[in-house]
Amino acid sequence: METITAADLLFSATTPSLAMIDNMAASSLGRGIDAFMAKDYTAAVREFRRSISLSPFSENALNAFEYMAQALGQSGRIREAVTAYKEAIRVFPSADGLNLSLGNLLFAEGHQEEALEQYQAAVRKNPVVSGNVYALGQGYLALEQYGKAEETFKQVIEMSPRDSAGYYALGQTYRMAGRWDEAEEQLQKALAIKKDFGYVHYELGMIYAQRQEMAKAREELEIVAKKAQELFPDLQLAIEQNAAPRFILAYTGQLNLSLGPGTKVSSLAPSLAEPGATGDFTMRFVFDKAMDAASVRNVMNWEISRSSSLETGGSYNWGRKIPASEVNVAPHPVRVLYDPELLTARVTFRITQNADGNGTIDLSHLVFSFRGTDVHGNVMDPGADQYNRFSRIV
Repeated sequence: METITAADLLFSATTPSLAMIDNMAASSLGRGIDAFMAKDYTAAVREFRRSISLSPFSENALNAFEYMAQALGQSGRIREAVTAYKEAIRVFPSADGLNLSLGNLLFAEGHQEEALEQYQAAVRKNPVVSGNVYALGQGYLALEQYGKAEETFKQVIEMSPRDSAGYYALGQTYRMAGRWDEAEEQLQKALAIKKDFGYVHYELGMIYAQRQEMAKAREELEIVAKKAQELFPDLQLAIEQNAAPRFILAYTGQLNLSLGPGTKVSSLAPSLAEPGATGDFTMRFVFDKAMDAASVRNVMNWEISRSSSLETGGSYNWGRKIPASEVNVAPHPVRVLYDPELLTARVTFRITQNADGNGTIDLSHLVFSFRGTDVHGNVMDPGADQYNRFSRIV
């Protein structure tokens, strides 16, 4: 029979058992979580470290590592957070969730290639978790590896066919790759599952903006404003960048553009009473967005012509035979000035009296057209790129 000495009894009385240590680790973990929830990250990290040191290979330690890395990240100590995750992965090499969390942290910090490595590790460890596969697809997408992203998100859909996330991400991939029709198809599938999915509406809005289907894009923008406010500025900017510029106002204080066929040129300005005389007049055109200044100032992008279409309020001289006295207007302006603050072009054009001094003109059917671009390179909206007296621009 083994003899128990007084020293053995003293040692057993002063040395905590494994159960006692685990309880102490759990208590530290609990206090750390309380501090974390109170956003006292310094105290939280201290308690999590204590919990790990007490029971470094237990479930408590795994949770403490995860919380500690989050607390370090929340307090801006990113490098320490990364180190904490890596140490946790060393201690718990089969815990795929640690790789996923580290990947997400690296991704948020703009280290997409390192994040992708962690997502790949998470999938290798646990390929049946759709969240791991989804994160891997997002890693590929961030690096513009669209083929791999497509393949990965199709796996997500196979794994979770009733979850909108896979269809959303596949649509996102197609949109970024310029495959807009396929993107729209997948995004509509996502909406069929979750109709108020704000991120899906954002993607649809981006597609419509890139297609210059602005009415649809603005409808999606309204939804994004309610369902995904953080994406509103990006979609609004995309609409602004892709929208075709338009005339929204045209006016002049020098001429009465309602004067129709047979108007005497001599009545437009005293100087035009003389045969062969010239008169310069200025029209102002207001755009709905910022224009490329050089494009606006280029007189060859402007054309002044006689209306020949019912769409512009009827033909010049109302379609009747044009008299021999009719004068021509120079087809291009003399000069054009552009005010980028007022988004206004001042277009100066020239009218020349005929050699007999009895010239006539139909001002109401002169057409001013512009074929330039905005600051983003978009050409004018063909429905609002010209003006005459009968245009809807007032």
